[in-house]
Amino acid sequence: MQKTDVQLIQNENFLKKAYHMALIPGVLSILSGCINIIVDGILVGNQIGEEGLAAVNFCVPVYLLLCIAGSFLVSGAAICCSKEIGNNRMRRAGLFYRTAVTSCALVSLALTVFGVLSAGTIAGFLCRDAGVYSMVKDYTLVTMAGAFPKVMIYVPFWFLKLDGKHKSAAFMMAIMALGNVALDLLFLYVLHMGVAGAALASVISTAAACGFGFVRQQSGNGVFKIGPGLVDQQDFKQMFTAGSPAALNNLLQALRLLCINFLLQSAGGSILVAQFGVMNGISAFAEAVTVGVPQAGTAILGIYHGERDNESAAILLKLELKRGLLGCAVFGLCIVAGAGLISGAYGLTAPMGIPMLCLAVSLFPSLCNNILSTYYSIADHVWLSNLIILMRTLVFAVISLAFFLSYGDTPWGFLIAGELLTTAVWFAVTTVLHRIAPMRSRFMLMDEALTRQGRTINFSMVSDPEKICGASETITSFCEENGMQAKQVIRISLAMEEMLTLIAEINKPASVFFDIRVFAVQEEIGIRIRYDGKNFNPLAAADGADGTDGASGMYMGMHMVQKLMEEVVYQNTFGMNTLLLLL
Repeated sequence: MQKTDVQLIQNENFLKKAYHMALIPGVLSILSGCINIIVDGILVGNQIGEEGLAAVNFCVPVYLLLCIAGSFLVSGAAICCSKEIGNNRMRRAGLFYRTAVTSCALVSLALTVFGVLSAGTIAGFLCRDAGVYSMVKDYTLVTMAGAFPKVMIYVPFWFLKLDGKHKSAAFMMAIMALGNVALDLLFLYVLHMGVAGAALASVISTAAACGFGFVRQQSGNGVFKIGPGLVDQQDFKQMFTAGSPAALNNLLQALRLLCINFLLQSAGGSILVAQFGVMNGISAFAEAVTVGVPQAGTAILGIYHGERDNESAAILLKLELKRGLLGCAVFGLCIVAGAGLISGAYGLTAPMGIPMLCLAVSLFPSLCNNILSTYYSIADHVWLSNLIILMRTLVFAVISLAFFLSYGDTPWGFLIAGELLTTAVWFAVTTVLHRIAPMRSRFMLMDEALTRQGRTINFSMVSDPEKICGASETITSFCEENGMQAKQVIRISLAMEEMLTLIAEINKPASVFFDIRVFAVQEEIGIRIRYDGKNFNPLAAADGADGTDGASGMYMGMHMVQKLMEEVVYQNTFGMNTLLLLL
């Protein structure tokens, strides 16, 4: 083999493509989900008035209760599933999916029975205004009667992304959003069904979207199929731990609304509550950026964490931050410039300029806190994720609001203060933890032992012959440095060139982006090759699985190296090809 002078390092090209495949559908999915809240508020506010708008806002905790159930069970299962994929345990990954489906079905049925029987009690707890109580009860009753699709929709929402079916997830959420708009117009303006009609529109559109999502999930040859089987007690505990940040966030959002509505009602009556209802709707809309951007990378981060690939995880987190900051800037400018239009759309007479400005500024620290909490929930620092969520969602939000109501001219500065105080707590906590465990990185607390010991390398490349030769040299040099015998190194060198060249040939004339990781753990050397382009397994081609003559000399290196392998695995994860070779 001719030596080359190519120097290969890891760049963001491959991860940028993989992340962007998930980002736009992910943002659109969050956007579509938030439209339900916004449309209900706008149409109810214009058709029924400020009391109707306040009633919908009072009922948001009911919706969040269903979100708690779905997000707790499904996000935990999806995070565990992504780690199992990263650890090459596909059977267990499928088992976590089936557990999510079964547990969501049982819990949603129980919530339906409870909600229908207790709608009046729940409405009385949420609202003490006699003029609004009946509307709150109607909205609560219909929403809880439709608990099954509202909880079950979390299953395809999370797992379609793990299957690489990002467009299907976005289309599912579009069905829910557009269906809700159409049915709201029918039930509110044509049939005059009041707030109960708005709730029914949301239930029916969610059910339609949920059905579509499950049909798409079960099509094709993916891992996630409905069937018998549940994880054991220890895995349930792991699943609940991983899902606790999402559940805690929704629980605290409900408590936050109760506390903030109480403080605002005490200070300024239903007008301030309605004003906050508008802000809450726009804030939910902003979650397309502040939540959608980090959530789009969840499946990828989980898989990389399972592989202990800190370098790739760090690149992905930087991509999330860059894309998110840009999105926050654009969205913030839009809501500040359109404050008057927003106020008019909701039928409010109160000015919304200052509230929208405060909300716009708060988006930037909110994005950072969401990226941090999402990452820590995956990276086995669940307690830190929960701490961030607790501080930003409830503790500092309520304390800041109480302060601004007592001493400020406007209460809306609490949105900024709560996020900044949370960031300060995170900075202090990670400073202490880094000093206790210096082998972990300063801010993200990644275990850097393998990297510092030189037991792993990452590099990226595009499919041209010179780069392929350079990749082969880089891999074989690493194998030599980690004790591999000379004959084995020669076989690895030949196989790598054959393999990468074959992948490039199959995808011509398009270029292929490769992201390669080589690691040595104890006495095992692993090579993980991840690449875009067509779904293609070069080792299956070498064995004649696609009709190729497996005895052909062009596959000699791959045949030789297969004899060295302890395990060879090909899979398609988050829409990309992955080939794992364990020596």
